[in-house]
Amino acid sequence: MKHLLKSILFLLIFVVLFCYTFKILWISENSVSYFYDEPKNSLDVIYLGSSNAYIHFNSVLAYDLYGYTTGILSSPSQPIPLIKYLIKESQKYQTPSLYVIDITMFGYSLSSLTEGEIRHGIDTMKFSQNRIDAINNLLSYTNIKKKDYINYYFGISLYHSLWKYISNQSFEDRTNLYKGYLFSRTTSETQPIDEYVWSNDAVELPEDNKKILLDLIDYIKDNNLNVLFVIPKRSFENPIDNRLNSASAILQENNFTVLNFNTLDNFTNIDFSTDFYNSSHLNIYGSTKYTLYFSKYLKENYNLPNHKGDNLYNLWDSEYTRFKQDFKNLTKKDFDELLNEYNS
Repeated sequence: MKHLLKSILFLLIFVVLFCYTFKILWISENSVSYFYDEPKNSLDVIYLGSSNAYIHFNSVLAYDLYGYTTGILSSPSQPIPLIKYLIKESQKYQTPSLYVIDITMFGYSLSSLTEGEIRHGIDTMKFSQNRIDAINNLLSYTNIKKKDYINYYFGISLYHSLWKYISNQSFEDRTNLYKGYLFSRTTSETQPIDEYVWSNDAVELPEDNKKILLDLIDYIKDNNLNVLFVIPKRSFENPIDNRLNSASAILQENNFTVLNFNTLDNFTNIDFSTDFYNSSHLNIYGSTKYTLYFSKYLKENYNLPNHKGDNLYNLWDSEYTRFKQDFKNLTKKDFDELLNEYNS
């Protein structure tokens, strides 16, 4: 009995340490896992897409301004076949008034999918038939043999290769995620970048991408979902932009709105010399400007509730307070003063 108890205790310790290490190594930049922490039917908007979603849209700032809540289901370079399954996953727990979908990744060929992009998207989904279906569909666009799909259902054996990436930075504070918004502590400064003028030229989508987009459109229509599509601001010329013009045309033909932040006449306050931390991601200053514009747009164009003053949403207030304090610690600036400057 004593040996049995020791074995059980060892197994429990191993499982706890493994789960902690898995989180450190793999999901520090993934908002999907945090989605499950939200109370049932408490989210008004769900925002899906690649890293632009969780880096550009400050969900706690939007809440403080207008009182609606936004859940961000995003991962780095989120594979486009996954979007439909993440919507299905969200429908198990939430009944949002609006879905926002970043279509950036529709410009990239699925032949360039990496294991990291796949795993960042699926490994933090709860185990279910929907997750299995997502894996089967996603891997069907790769050269991975069906007999090896099981490694993605139960991926524990593959994570041994991540141990070599452990460093002191791996164990730093990971609390810089505020209701899905990632406030990177290393992006308060940037090098000047020249402004990129978006091209209106259109190039046909890859056949698989077009098929996935049309299937997504059918799912949205069949489920009577309210969806807005967006293309985030960028600061460099990219051949995929011409493909995104084709994706936008397909969506508009199906009566969907597509907001391209690169071509909006009244979204002009982004400073290309100060508001990016790399060529395709806004820093804290750029994301604040983006959120000020986009949160107001959503409030004015969609019937979103105001939960301010409702005790059930107190955590959103405290998360916004924590964000502002962390901003001040990093930049030595007062966030309210920054908002006043931008609003003026």
